[in-house]
Amino acid sequence: MINDNIPWAEKYRVASFAEIKGQELAIDKLKMFLKSFPKKKAIVLHGAPGIGKTSLAYATAAEYDTEILEMNASDLRNKEKVAQVIGPASQQRSLFKKNKIILVDEVDGISTRDRGGLTELLALIEKSSFPILITANDIWQQKFNLLRQKSELVQFKEVDYKMVLSILVDVCQKENIFVANDVLTSISIKARGDVRAALNDLQSLSKMDEKTLVKEVGDRNKELSIFNALQYVFKNAQLDSKMLTIYDEVNLSVDDIFLWIEENIPYEYQGTELFKAFDALSKADVFRGRIYRQQHWRFLVYENFLLGAGIAAAKKYNRTGWTSYKKPSRILKIWMQNQRAAKKKTICEKYAKACHLSIRGAMKDFLIIRQILQNNKIRQELKLSEEETDFLDKPLAV
Repeated sequence: MINDNIPWAEKYRVASFAEIKGQELAIDKLKMFLKSFPKKKAIVLHGAPGIGKTSLAYATAAEYDTEILEMNASDLRNKEKVAQVIGPASQQRSLFKKNKIILVDEVDGISTRDRGGLTELLALIEKSSFPILITANDIWQQKFNLLRQKSELVQFKEVDYKMVLSILVDVCQKENIFVANDVLTSISIKARGDVRAALNDLQSLSKMDEKTLVKEVGDRNKELSIFNALQYVFKNAQLDSKMLTIYDEVNLSVDDIFLWIEENIPYEYQGTELFKAFDALSKADVFRGRIYRQQHWRFLVYENFLLGAGIAAAKKYNRTGWTSYKKPSRILKIWMQNQRAAKKKTICEKYAKACHLSIRGAMKDFLIIRQILQNNKIRQELKLSEEETDFLDKPLAV
């Protein structure tokens, strides 16, 4: 039953270098590493989640006709297990392929407190007879100092939203589904370069009824509209009347707009310009406070002017190019999220145990699992509580 719901991120995983979008430099560096092996025996592919690190490892195995042994670092919790699993594989030749590649996925999962797991991995790199490919989200943590010294480092760049959009269009054609172009664009922008997240979102949308789909698309268009507003203010130096009303059509509260602006100013401004932009934002905040405390709504025009023209005027020239704007890191409803996260985790724990997955992996693909768990028979098999089923039946949280 679950096989009918294969995540599209797995179903459409790339099978060759030619299918990998936007990572040409990373591919070239990986080829050079393999050509010079064993000058260095390990290479670390690092970057944000969902941008193709693991996919590149599997594409490499296909291109070079090699066996690939994958280990998730989160499962390697101690020195003995690392040595037991990876140790023999690093020495024994493949039975059916010409060669072998060892993939240690998500090395961030190894902790310095995991009874020597990281130390043992470093020792295995020294004596391995085969290339070791390691993936990491953040390789610059202090605990990875020695790993960085012993390995080649290849940084993955964020995938441009236009490339993500082309992937989604291709998947829609293969699945024979129709999704409006503005919805696909919204998904691509929201993904922030995470192709896996974009495919998971697309798959979830494809299974929604019309009512739920309208709500979800509306939520996505909120982010698309704030993205467009930020782009207009941050990229333009010329001041016009549109600057005074740029946020009027953004379907977000003023408080949320402030958070979006605060989060993304550093991505567009530097030096003196950065100071001026934040100065305009702080003055807008002063007027916001006066409006809230004293109900002096005549100050609203000054708030709007500073949020638009004031921040735009901080720079001397128009800006070009693409900037990936981020969601606000300060979340207003933390306690509500914690409640949702707790129920989400217990559901994923039961699902992961039944399907022999890691909890971390189940949490990552929860949008897909949520669709799978609409089936009452599966809910009964997992023995979900009433609270957990109520959580699954509620609309997706904004």
